[in-house]
Amino acid sequence: MVNSYKPSRKRDDLATIVADIHGVTADYVRKVRNGERENEEILATYMDILEGKTALIEAVKKTVPIHDNKKD
Repeated sequence: MVNSYKPSRKRDDLATIVADIHGVTADYVRKVRNGERENEEILATYMDILEGKTALIEAVKKTVPIHDNKKD
């Protein structure tokens, strides 16, 4: 039997989105985020998108009822 499970890598989609906006690589954005490089514009864009994504997730959680089917 072939194992079809592939663990997901810790490469986030936000770095790719910010890279597309600023015309740089996702690796460069990750370096800015980790403090290896300095670029205030990229960091500000990253933080704005992260805050928006977090707010969206919270709004969905409040709107969509989530039922836990696990039994204690």
